[in-house]
Amino acid sequence: MNRMRFLTLALALGIAGLQVGCSDDDNPVDGEVPIELSAVFNLNVDGQPIILNNMGYANSSGTAYSIKTLRFVITDVVMHYAGGSVKVADLHYYDLADPSTQSFEFSGLPHQEWTSVSFTFGLDETDNVRDKYLSRSQFHSAMFWPEPLGANLGYHYMQLEGNYATGPTTTAPYTTHMGPRQLDGTNPDFPGVVDATPHHFHFAVDLPFAPLHIHNEGRGELTINFNLNDWYTDLDAGDGQDTEYDFADYPTQMIMGNLDAQGKLQHNGRYCFTAELEAHGGHHD
Repeated sequence: MNRMRFLTLALALGIAGLQVGCSDDDNPVDGEVPIELSAVFNLNVDGQPIILNNMGYANSSGTAYSIKTLRFVITDVVMHYAGGSVKVADLHYYDLADPSTQSFEFSGLPHQEWTSVSFTFGLDETDNVRDKYLSRSQFHSAMFWPEPLGANLGYHYMQLEGNYATGPTTTAPYTTHMGPRQLDGTNPDFPGVVDATPHHFHFAVDLPFAPLHIHNEGRGELTINFNLNDWYTDLDAGDGQDTEYDFADYPTQMIMGNLDAQGKLQHNGRYCFTAELEAHGGHHD
């Protein structure tokens, strides 16, 4: 090969290397520090922070309410990039009263440009089985589903509780509980109702965010925003389905097993969440 052809080939290879960019990170070698992800939940009511037992919140029907309890579970949490995905949690249980449950960590993301996060709110038919999570005692004991609502069903998706205004100076408790239903005629809240086919109200959530590159040895910080007021708001009015939810519509608050209430919550819940991702560190930052 003459000198001119050699120089031309070397220059072409150099340009190709520049076009590939960070290709060394796309195929990490032994000893590199994996990319870590921390995920936190930002709970709010139309942008207001959660203050327990504060009657200063109002749903879209104009009813004032407070929050004293919030527990929920999400499953199959997956981070997505163009052409691939990584599951970062099988199940995450959140309890407003327990800071140890309010975030989770994952180590092992590849060097990619991340575009979205997805999860299931609640548990699907495969996972929502009685006693499946006995080993996760904290979740099991708090979220165990009553047998009269389904002898073979497992767990709540959510327990959101507090008080709502029934008059200028009076309140009553509400229980926004979500979960499946199967009736055998013995449940006193649904006397004589037999519904042998289980109804499931879990739903998929897919949250895009501004595409973001996380470099090797870096760290991603995922924030999942959760607006509690959206449970009660019909944000898809154009679909012809009225899903506006007011506490007074269910005065006994026995909504576990109430197909109308559970259907509204399932529909509205898809609009409760947004997500943001930030990148920190890494050898290119």
